[in-house]
Amino acid sequence: MGNDRRYKGLLLDEADFALPRDCDMEALAQAVEGYLVPEFSDEFDHPSLEIIGVVSEGLGQTTACSSDHVRPTWVKPDIEFRDIFLGKAAWLGIPEPLAITTLETGRTDGIEAHLEDRIRAHVEDRDYDGAQKLMEHLSGLRSSGIPGVKGPGGFDTRGDDEIVDFRVNNYGPGRRIFAEIVFNWGQ
Repeated sequence: MGNDRRYKGLLLDEADFALPRDCDMEALAQAVEGYLVPEFSDEFDHPSLEIIGVVSEGLGQTTACSSDHVRPTWVKPDIEFRDIFLGKAAWLGIPEPLAITTLETGRTDGIEAHLEDRIRAHVEDRDYDGAQKLMEHLSGLRSSGIPGVKGPGGFDTRGDDEIVDFRVNNYGPGRRIFAEIVFNWGQ
């Protein structure tokens, strides 16, 4: 019997960390770990937290931790920040040109209109589950400016594998960070 693992992707920003403008990926990954470990650790050490990897939009680099017992969901060697969210956009049925524009500019109006049309079509077809899936991502898109990211309001250490906007503020494109973590609840 395997362990109960819940994968979470956290959207962060370099502006939330006291880092020099010329920091390297190693310093960035250490700062992210230094933030996440106390944020999600408790005195009983349950669930245990493992940081799978960190992706920097600004540096264009990925630090993927290797592990024999944890397979990454999003962070893999040679996968860049943009690739992760283009994959999420494709999963949501968002055309790549719309997703690219949003990732580069932070403007969501094109994707919002596309999702709203698709939600209406799902409702007209009485596919309420399909409409609900898209609606869950629409509010996160508006607040984060990134397709496939949910707002921090519903975050928990259990639940579905998901990507959550965990930034203090939305500083826009350029210096965003993606961290993949896993909560291990044991057997």
